[in-house]
Amino acid sequence: MSEQLSHLAADYLAQFDMTGKRVCVTGAASGIGRATAYLFAALGADVLAADRNESALAALMRELPGSARAHVYDQAELSSVLALAEHAHDSEILINNAGVLLYAPLNSLEPADMQHVVAVNLTGAIALTQRIGRAMAARARGTIVHTGSQVVGNGAEHRAVYAATKAAISQFVRTAALEWGPSGVRVNCLAPGRTLTDMNRHLLDAPDERAHALQRIPLGRFGLPPDMANAFIFLASEASSYMTGQTLVVDGGWLLV
Repeated sequence: MSEQLSHLAADYLAQFDMTGKRVCVTGAASGIGRATAYLFAALGADVLAADRNESALAALMRELPGSARAHVYDQAELSSVLALAEHAHDSEILINNAGVLLYAPLNSLEPADMQHVVAVNLTGAIALTQRIGRAMAARARGTIVHTGSQVVGNGAEHRAVYAATKAAISQFVRTAALEWGPSGVRVNCLAPGRTLTDMNRHLLDAPDERAHALQRIPLGRFGLPPDMANAFIFLASEASSYMTGQTLVVDGGWLLV
C-alpha cells in the first residue's frame, strides 16, 4: 500500500514539473510577475521574461536560475506587443500578467489616462493572447493565464477603469476558452486580492486604507507575490488540466465579507 501511495504522490508532483517548458511571463520585472517568473525557472522552465523596465529585467536575469531570456516591450504599443508575440511564438505557457493601475476619482479621470489603461490591461493583453494562442492552437496544445483582479467581484472605489478592464479580461477568458478548447488550448484567469506589490503599495501603506483592508480579509494578512505565483503554477500545470474559462480568486477571503 505504501508503495502505491508513493507512486501516487510522485505522479501528482510530476504534474508541476516544468522542466523544458517554454514559458512567457509578461510584467516579469517586479511584483507578482517577478515571483512567477522565478518560480517557473526554479521548476525547470525555459522562461522568457518580458517587461518595459529594462534595468529591472536585467537585474532579474542575474537572479533567475536556468536558461532565462529577457525581452523589453511596451504593452501599450501594439507594434511592441506584436514583436513580443513573434519572439514568444513557440511558448507552451503564457502568463499574461502585465498591467497598470489608475487610481483616481471617477470625476477626475482624463481621457488619455483612461486610454492608456485600456491599451495595456485590455487591448494589449488580448492582442498578445490572440497571436500566441493562435500558434498554440496550431500545435493543438498550450495554456494561457491572464491576471485579473478580485475587484471584479465587488466595487472598486477610485479604480473605475482598472476594474472595468479586469472584468473585461474575465469575460474574454471565457470566450477564448470556448473557441480554443477544441484545439487543445486552455485559457484561465487569476484574480489576486490585495497584494503587497509596488503597484498598489501606496494604497496599502496608508494607515486608514491598510486597517480597513485588513478588517475585510478573514485570513488577516495581505497577499504576497509568492502566493499568486503558486496559483499561477497550478493554473499552468497539468494539475488543472480540466479547468478552462475560469477566474480563480486568490484574495484571503475578501469577497466573503
